[in-house]
Formats: sequence, C-alpha cells, structure tokens
Amino acid sequence: MKINKKVIWLLIIIVLCIILGYFLFHNKEINLDIKQIPKKINYSDYYHDTVKTLNEKILYKFDNETFTEVGKISSDVLVNLSQDEFLKDGYFKIKDMDYYITYQELEEAQALIIDNHWKNYIPYNESVKTIDKTNLYLNDKLIYAIDYEMNLPIIIKESNYYGVIYNDQLFYVKKDEVDVNDSNNTNLTHTNGFATLVYHFTYDSSNNEEKRDCLAANSTICLSDKVFDEQMEYLKDSNFYTPTMNDVEMFIDGKIQLPEKTVLITIDDGYFVNASIKVLEKYDLHATLFLIGEYLNPDDYKSDSLEIHSHTYALHYAGACPGGQGSPIKCLDREIILADLKKSRDQLNGSNVFCYPFFEYNDYAISLLKEAGFTMAFAGGRQKIKVGSNKMKLSRYGIINTTTLSDFKKIVN
Repeated sequence: MKINKKVIWLLIIIVLCIILGYFLFHNKEINLDIKQIPKKINYSDYYHDTVKTLNEKILYKFDNETFTEVGKISSDVLVNLSQDEFLKDGYFKIKDMDYYITYQELEEAQALIIDNHWKNYIPYNESVKTIDKTNLYLNDKLIYAIDYEMNLPIIIKESNYYGVIYNDQLFYVKKDEVDVNDSNNTNLTHTNGFATLVYHFTYDSSNNEEKRDCLAANSTICLSDKVFDEQMEYLKDSNFYTPTMNDVEMFIDGKIQLPEKTVLITIDDGYFVNASIKVLEKYDLHATLFLIGEYLNPDDYKSDSLEIHSHTYALHYAGACPGGQGSPIKCLDREIILADLKKSRDQLNGSNVFCYPFFEYNDYAISLLKEAGFTMAFAGGRQKIKVGSNKMKLSRYGIINTTTLSDFKKIVN
C-alpha cells in the first residue's frame, strides 16, 4: 500500500511534538524541584554574644545525643551566649549554663553586665528545694522556668525571695514556691561586725605643691599617698573585702553574710582624692566618696573603685547652728535643707546614702534625711557596724596623720 507523503510528515511532526513536550514537561518538574529545595541557613548570621529574646522560647539540653526540651525562657530577656559545636545546627548555648535556645526570634543587644558582688558573700548553710519545677527570677521578672526540681544554696534572704546560686550565677526564687532545709554549703566564717574607716585628704608625695596645699588645708587629716598605700596593701594582702554601700545596707538588714575580714572605706569632702583613687585601683579595693556638691564635680572622680554619695550640696560649713561646729543641717529651715538634699541627690543620680558634715546630727536632721529619701547616714563614733545597727547613725573610725600601721591593724581586726 502506498503511503501518502503528507501523512508521513504529519506523523513525524506529531512524534517530534510528543518528544519535545516530554522534555519540556520534565524540565519544568526539575526546575520546580530545584526551587523547592530549601536554601541552607548560615546560623552564624543570627549569632551575637548578647541577645534579647523577642518572645518566650523553649530551653533545650543536649542529652543522650539529642536535644530535649527542659523548660522555657521568658520574652524580653537579655542573654549572654557562647559558641560551641552546635551553632552550625542553629542551637545557641547560653553562656556558663548547660542550656540552649534556637536561633529564631532573637535580636542583638548591648553586652549584659553582670554584678558579681554576691560572690563575696558567705552562703547560708541552708538551701531551697523547689517544688515540681524551678522558676528563676531577676528583678521580679521570671527568667527561666525549668521542668524539674532543684536544691540550691541560699546566699540572700529578701522578704519574699531567696537569692540562690545556680550554675555559679545569682537568681531569685519565690519563698512560696520552695521548701527550705539545712545543708552544709560552706565552712567559711562570716563577720559579726566590721569597722568603717573615714579618710579625708591624700596627697601625691611626688607633687610638692599638692603636698603643701594639703597640709595647709588641714594637716591633721592630710595623709601621704605612701601612708595610704601601706594601709591598702595590708588590706589586700590580708584578703579583706571592701563592700559597697548596697552590701552594707543588706548586711545591716540581715539579708546577707559578709566575710570575717570585711572593712568599709569612706572618704569625706572630695578635696585631694585623686592620689587615693590611684591606690585603690592599684589594689582593686572599693571605697565611697562623700562629696560636697557645690564645689566639686562627681564626673572628676569616675572609677570602678569608687562610688559617690552625699555630703550635702552646699551645707558643709561651720557656725550655722548652736553646739559643736554648728552644722547647718541641725537647725536651718526645713525647706532650705530639703532643697539642698534634693539638689545633692539629683547631682548624684539619686544617692540614698549621706554623711553628716562635721559628724554632727540631731533628730531634726535625721527626720529630714528620711523625708528626702536617704536610707543610711554616717557620722563618727568608732563603733563597728553590725546586723541591726541604726542605719541613720552609723559610726566610723577616723584615720589621721598620726595613725600608725599598728593602730590601723587593730582597728580593722
């Protein structure tokens, strides 16, 4: 049978169309499959040394070769992270802890500065046992909710919380969420009372002009930096702890235990202070400067070794009131005193600690200090600070130019 050429060409065209369609269709499938392959995530792009959680997130622990859910971390929490082998899988390790969070819903944050003063406190020989689960708080905010019970040493006793040690960090637990039991957390001895030292002027012994001016101002309370250095070196070599004012207030209130070797260092007025700051920094010791605000700028004394509190703004002069040297705070009009105290607190970012000019006070002065927002005040008196001491009548030991190193050792010990 004779086949028509037109039919043959038609069949060829049909076959070619089928072949072409087959390749086009499968090529489209290939393209679609390529688009559907997820792009590999570079988790390092999401990692930062400090992050803030944008939402509540699950806490994971790596155990038995797998990540297991163990609790939650709240939203708006700042977290320091550290890198380890699991970063490549999108799990970020919380620094100094065994927990991980995933890379999602985090944003970079400013470095989280952790106050580690509590590491100088002596733990109580008591621990808390959490019930069913463990809720860890900071500043009244829930940070971690962990799905198992813990036994944690107590280091701070607040009215509604216990400060506890967990993974070498300070957290708080609510008293109504825990039981308390005796435990042997430490063999260290805590102090029953410590001395407060008061210095005034310290001059740079290499600066003859400063030495002359210091001695001319008041030779009795003017010390050489060499004398101050000798005393601070003794404290450092003897492992004394020099507390902050917050430490002192918590100790008086019975909230913490401080080391057996504790001594509080204070400096009055603000004149001739730079030499003493250098010595404090040299030995990594802490002190408080009580500043007369009218003549001296707190910005001139910035140091990690120094905190600054009030010695009035402009009420440090003699002869204003009867008795003693006549400190103005004992008798001036209420509004004058309150205005000065407010000005001083504003200058010092809300300071709540005060030092009486000339060590002088009366019930009137104390009542106005409390009204102005002060919670502690220092004078003289040569008595140690103890639990339950009157926080508005705290005593200090004056260190003057005739105080020998032997005298100094007797005071602090």
